[in-house]
Amino acid sequence: MLINAVIFAPLLTAVLLLFVPRTASAALKGIALAGALITFVLSLTFLGSSQNGAADQSVAWISGTWLASYHVRIDSLRLFFVLLTTLVSVACIWAAFSYADEARLRGYLFLLLAFETTLLGLFTAADLLLFYVYWDLMLIPVFLLLVGYAHSAAARRAAWYYLIYNGAGGLVLLLGVIALVAHTHSFEVLASGAPQLSGAMEWWIFLSFALAFLIKTPAFPFHSWMPPTYTHAPTPVVAMVAGVQSKAGLFALLAFGLPLFPHATRALAPILLVLAVCSIIYGALAALGQRDMKTLVAFSSLSHLGLVWLALFAFDITSVSASILMLVSHGLIAAALFLLMGFVEERVGTRDLAVFGGLALRAPRLQALMLIAAMGALGLPGLSGFAGEFLILIGSWQTQPLYTAIALLAVVLATVYVLQLFQGILHRPLRADAQAQLELRPREIWLVAPLLAAIFFLGLWPGWLNDRTPMAISNAGTTALQATPR
Repeated sequence: MLINAVIFAPLLTAVLLLFVPRTASAALKGIALAGALITFVLSLTFLGSSQNGAADQSVAWISGTWLASYHVRIDSLRLFFVLLTTLVSVACIWAAFSYADEARLRGYLFLLLAFETTLLGLFTAADLLLFYVYWDLMLIPVFLLLVGYAHSAAARRAAWYYLIYNGAGGLVLLLGVIALVAHTHSFEVLASGAPQLSGAMEWWIFLSFALAFLIKTPAFPFHSWMPPTYTHAPTPVVAMVAGVQSKAGLFALLAFGLPLFPHATRALAPILLVLAVCSIIYGALAALGQRDMKTLVAFSSLSHLGLVWLALFAFDITSVSASILMLVSHGLIAAALFLLMGFVEERVGTRDLAVFGGLALRAPRLQALMLIAAMGALGLPGLSGFAGEFLILIGSWQTQPLYTAIALLAVVLATVYVLQLFQGILHRPLRADAQAQLELRPREIWLVAPLLAAIFFLGLWPGWLNDRTPMAISNAGTTALQATPR
């Protein structure tokens, strides 16, 4: 029952908001933040159980010829994504207090909390039907947040880009799920291990899964929805999308793709490795030329998540295990960066790096927090970004030295674009028309501080996460490597 409490606490909080008058903004904010905090605290209770096994609940849903169940699970893989979701959600819901007027605040908080529930449902689903339901459901609150709270025509176009691309990915995934279940007659495919499929059947089913995952992450060349969405979405929304939702495709590859399709993953690895390297290099090069700070971080995310694709299809235990650390680290860093950039945009009224600067002179606390997040993205030793990248490169080098060497170029490029971001915001000459009050408010410091503390924690103690990586997932890569392509 505790798993269900974690999943549905945000949704129940959202429903409770509907009984609060729209004008009672203080009550709406207090209830929403309390619900998010309770969900985070509940998720922490699984830290002990995940070391001793998995928390598991399964109730028969469909019986007969087609077997399906309401099967939710929190093990040492899923726990990290649950914790990431609940922590980032607290920060984003708290930040949302400044991004909606009183008349629309209730709907804004309702949709953010509903989005959190769909993410938690996705990361805990152990039944393929349940997983697909949450995969598609998450589109609804995000689209409504994007289109309903858009402030420009470009923002509304970005909402439709998001819906069309991710909706198409969902349809492709549905085809794969139907084809797989038509063969196995069960949505509980994880319980019985890799299904016995013919070579062509496994190849085509995995291709549909992989395409959906590539769109959701996203990866090159399926990333066209990402730059406009990340650029024009409201700050709390983009922080949740970039910090948490972008991990859904790679999580699904770890939880479903590698275990279910070992032969097909081996056969398609050369193609996916090329796409991974293209994502890494293209994302880094595109980030170099950006003047919009949100677009810069969007392309930086494309590059960093491409590194995780490389890690998974290098089929090395070290790189596969490190991919989980990298995903959690990127989620924390991306959420922190987008929230801090939202605070900057609120103060100076623009995202153009060439137009404003000088915040370091008037906002030393903002400078300090931005420096931590930027150095985390750069991969500075002692921060979580370094630990994840270093272990991925070490592991990937063992089996894919050429692709790893090419990926190293992105590390050099990251130094340039991250310092470009940091210098542009903080150290260019101060604008004469800049607001006098540029420093962070106490609430803004407190909502970002837990994310930055987690970045430090994982950077100084990466073994805390790596030691909990399930061996079944670590071995999934080597199983695929040992499998014969067919």
